[in-house]
Amino acid sequence: MKFRLGIRSSVVILFLGLYLTSLIVLNSFFINKQKQTNQALRNIRLDEALSELTYKTEKDSARAKTLLNSFRESLAATGMIQSETQIYSAVFLFLLMIFSICIFVIIFYIITKPLKELQIATANIREGNFSIFLPETGIKEIKELKQSFNSMSNELDNVQQKLIKAEKEMIWKELSRILAHEIKNPLTPIQLSIQRLEEKFETDPEKFQEIFDESVLIINQEINNLQKLAKSFSNFAKNIIPEFTIFNPSELIKEIIKPYSHTYNIQLEGEKNIKIRFDQTHFYQVITNILQNAIDVSSRDDLILIKLEEEEYKLIIKIIDQGKGIPEEDINRIFEPYFTKKKKGTGLGLALVKKIIDINKADIRVKSEVNKGSTFEIIMEYIR
Repeated sequence: MKFRLGIRSSVVILFLGLYLTSLIVLNSFFINKQKQTNQALRNIRLDEALSELTYKTEKDSARAKTLLNSFRESLAATGMIQSETQIYSAVFLFLLMIFSICIFVIIFYIITKPLKELQIATANIREGNFSIFLPETGIKEIKELKQSFNSMSNELDNVQQKLIKAEKEMIWKELSRILAHEIKNPLTPIQLSIQRLEEKFETDPEKFQEIFDESVLIINQEINNLQKLAKSFSNFAKNIIPEFTIFNPSELIKEIIKPYSHTYNIQLEGEKNIKIRFDQTHFYQVITNILQNAIDVSSRDDLILIKLEEEEYKLIIKIIDQGKGIPEEDINRIFEPYFTKKKKGTGLGLALVKKIIDINKADIRVKSEVNKGSTFEIIMEYIR
């Protein structure tokens, strides 16, 4: 296994070596200068030399004069050595400072460059790009950090791919459930119409001729609704964009309840000669989903009332049933996907209703009392 020093150990060893070398050089320099100073001072034996002179002869006077000149020269040499020592010490310490700064700048660059790379890579990951790989180079700690980052990036990339795959599967499963639920609504009036035709064909051939055209019209109408649903759901994975049209909601509601009215007690009250701006296919889905829920909780003799009211330039469509009602703790959850208390329910019908209502810029409210029934109110602006 190849041993590599860490950054802290490397920096400590580097500066210890630098300063130990500096101290050795300075020590050698001062020792040398001290020797020169000592040598100059040895030449100054003024007291001993002067004490040997009697000053009675010209020779002694000349000797004293020479000794004084030599003393002055030695003092000048000592002063020069001291000045040189101060200058060289200052220059050496300045160069040492410059060299230390350069070392620090180099180390700072070595550390900050890979950290900048890590910062950029982290920003890419924050934006969702997990396929990032950093070259595993540099000092020990930075190399280990890059290895950990690359490992994390690779793991995140794998998790992202798995999540994308799982999300696609979940979307298609949800689509299939919603599609199955929505197809069931048009199939119910088709089935009722066919059963009615079969019953009259066997028991009352004359009545069969009377209801034949009406039943065929209902079947064709529901098949047309199925086609619209298929077209709508083909674009569901991309986006639900409403195709706004202007129509009279009373007329469309009468067409929707016609196939049910022969089997269930459904009444429409307060027909309005007003028009709304709404996606017509979405309107059909909303009414049929809520109506089907009312039918599911009602007996055949129970009244299901659809009432149209006006309030402050808004149209309120109320669908009122006499079923078992919704417990108070469940009212806030009925529009959640997959929430249902029905044994065979998917919990997607009302969730889709809420979504459609929102994208068509309308609103929906629910009032309910256990064992007395529920009222669904669809609130939308009408065209004035």
